[in-house]
Amino acid sequence: MKLNFAKGAWQTGNAVYAYSYRFDGTPEFIQNDDCVENRENSAAMYDWDNVSLLSRAPYTAGAKITAECAFSGAAAPLIVIADKLYEENGALKYGDYIEVVLWKNGVNVWRMKMDEEKTVTWKKLLGITLPYAEDVRHTLSVSVNKEHLEIEADALSVTLDVQDLYETFHLGIDACEGLCRFYSMEII
Repeated sequence: MKLNFAKGAWQTGNAVYAYSYRFDGTPEFIQNDDCVENRENSAAMYDWDNVSLLSRAPYTAGAKITAECAFSGAAAPLIVIADKLYEENGALKYGDYIEVVLWKNGVNVWRMKMDEEKTVTWKKLLGITLPYAEDVRHTLSVSVNKEHLEIEADALSVTLDVQDLYETFHLGIDACEGLCRFYSMEII
């Protein structure tokens, strides 16, 4: 699946809007000429809409996702690796997932776990301090293997061992904690 987020160049098709159980609401991206972005929203956590677009079909080990993105301030464009999608009140939701986050101070990887009450808690698996410029395009890629993730963020390349990776999973992007722009997404 390859999506170019320029105006008139994409449709959701094999991708779907899905929402973490961490956040309320079901916002969608705002379309710009060359990208999509999330919206400022004073009623939302972090004062910005949290928007996710994930693969409709699940993938298995060996899949790779690449996103071209930009951010402002402390915003965090990220790649999502979600265990399952659940339909709830007409929307798709996810609760057990991994986030590979790019932000101005580096790259973080978070393991998110959902309990029986649909409360999501998190644990940081990796934190790399490295400056990334705001308001410029960056390329973030993750290859999901059986026991590890291969992460690339511009010139950075790192392998992270992760126990209990999902046998099948949905891949996608998420705009979080501020203004995030996405220019493209490709899953192979």
